[in-house]
Amino acid sequence: MLQTLDKLSSTVARATSVVARLMLASVAVILFIQVVLRFGFNFSLPWPEEASRFLMVWVVMLGGSLLVRDEQLVCVDFFDSFWPRRWLGYRNAFFRLLLALLLGVLLVKGIDSAIFGLRRTSAALNLSWFWIYLSVPVGAALMLFHMVILAIRDLFRGPDTEQEASLLRAEL
Repeated sequence: MLQTLDKLSSTVARATSVVARLMLASVAVILFIQVVLRFGFNFSLPWPEEASRFLMVWVVMLGGSLLVRDEQLVCVDFFDSFWPRRWLGYRNAFFRLLLALLLGVLLVKGIDSAIFGLRRTSAALNLSWFWIYLSVPVGAALMLFHMVILAIRDLFRGPDTEQEASLLRAEL
């Protein structure tokens, strides 16, 4: 079961990484074009700043899920050496489930915000705010998915002492 969950997590992470990279590349291209037009031709388009801002919100939420999966978020591990290995796994699982609860709240509130955004459109792009606010529940759902898998892994296997290969570490 854990192998299946790990494979599913890896597949979701790869797809998320591709989408986030494409969005980040789009931001770079959009802003480059805007800078060239503004300073080279004394002309600017009305939508690039708004589009790049909205894309960056999506990149942050998608990237956050990759950070959760690869355990790259900030944590205090000073006292880990004082805990027995098996208890450490239970403690980690407990804290991961608490974070999963928080992510569940973020997911529900994000859905509420996205639905609220149906009534508004952005100024320059004339895009429904639903699509912009949707980044919060999508990112929260992905983070929740990875957090629950990590909690299950900690319960059954205990904490990982050796770091496995990750999408993020490969970039460093």
